[in-house]
Amino acid sequence: MKTTKKNIFAIGIGGSGLSGLARMLQEMGHHVSGSDSSPDNAKKRTLRKLGIEIYPTHDTSHIGKTIDEVIYSQAIPLTNPELKEAKRRKIPTITYPQAVGKYLKDKTKICVSGTHGKTTTTAMIASILLAAKKDPTVIVGSEVKELNNQNEHLGTSHLAVVETCEYKKSFLDIPPDILVITNIDFDHIDYYKTKARYDAAFLKYMKMVPKTGAIIYLKGEKTVEKLLKKVNHPLAIPVEIEKIKMHIPGIHNQKNASLALAVSEYLDVDPKVARKALLEFSGTKRRLEFIGKKDKTKIYDDYGHHPTEIKATLEAIRELYPTGKILTIFQPHQYSRTKAFIKDFATAFSQTDKVIIPNIYEARDTAKDKASISVKKLIDAINGVKGTKASDGISIEKTISMCQKIAPQFDVIITMGAGNVNQISQALVS
Repeated sequence: MKTTKKNIFAIGIGGSGLSGLARMLQEMGHHVSGSDSSPDNAKKRTLRKLGIEIYPTHDTSHIGKTIDEVIYSQAIPLTNPELKEAKRRKIPTITYPQAVGKYLKDKTKICVSGTHGKTTTTAMIASILLAAKKDPTVIVGSEVKELNNQNEHLGTSHLAVVETCEYKKSFLDIPPDILVITNIDFDHIDYYKTKARYDAAFLKYMKMVPKTGAIIYLKGEKTVEKLLKKVNHPLAIPVEIEKIKMHIPGIHNQKNASLALAVSEYLDVDPKVARKALLEFSGTKRRLEFIGKKDKTKIYDDYGHHPTEIKATLEAIRELYPTGKILTIFQPHQYSRTKAFIKDFATAFSQTDKVIIPNIYEARDTAKDKASISVKKLIDAINGVKGTKASDGISIEKTISMCQKIAPQFDVIITMGAGNVNQISQALVS
């Protein structure tokens, strides 16, 4: 899409989605700068190498006179001083998903949505299309080896592969031409409150797919199939789970790969090229990612923070180490989610030998949320299930110290969570 070159300011530029879009906009020829108060990360370091200035604080002075547009992460509160200043001066402001929809407007968009597996499935589809020389534009929520260890790729073809998130119904700003739905499993309860509202958002998204497009989904996903009956799309393609030869383990990755193969078939990709790309696919950052070793103990890290994701990942790691002794360090993400799913969390750790909970990561939680649940309550719930042992790590720092001492007792240590629990795995291998 040809656009007038702009000076764009991105608030929350270090986030998983906005960092990729910022990089892409810079590559398109726009001048991008931004702010992000979270700890420094690889995404921000990469952006700086492209000449993108990033402020570590949020201040009205950052919105200079030459700024043409402000894009902000949906994690940014409306009280943010930079956002308020932009609106006061009537500078156009749009959210990250609105910007994706705007700047990829002229592309044929393959949108990957669902509660779990979005990132990996998006990366698999992108890897296949790149191997098939279809050169799609890609925006995905994690770094991918096949994208030169970045989370975006500015392609030259009409195709775009985009990971779209349901939080705050943000995916509705990115209309799909082809919609891939991995699964629908109630989440983001702080926003949706009920499963009915959550499902309704997906239903609305399905209805956005044009009659000339397609909806691709896994056969047997009950909620997806239930909603599809209300959509009545002329081309809804059910996908059987295949046993696909890959280096990454787990039935959940077989599901992701089966969807990716179905997309490639729909786009007339040579099946041999598609399967070879999946065989060579090495996974994405923070998805059962091998970090290194502490002496003989293997250290992994994973983003999983929903009970379904935890169970699937631990089953995959047990597949890799059927007789190994496994320690899971799990950091729950949000007090509200922890309380809502405590029974499911209690039974999610059956494939691990020990669980340590360092803390609960606070994100968008109210005082009422924080008073309603605690690490102790979660530990008690986990220990109430026969065969599991959980203990309080007290803090990230104290958990690191503890694990430094007990690591030799385990063959595998895996850190899990969407917060900053990966600091522990990094500390253990440094």
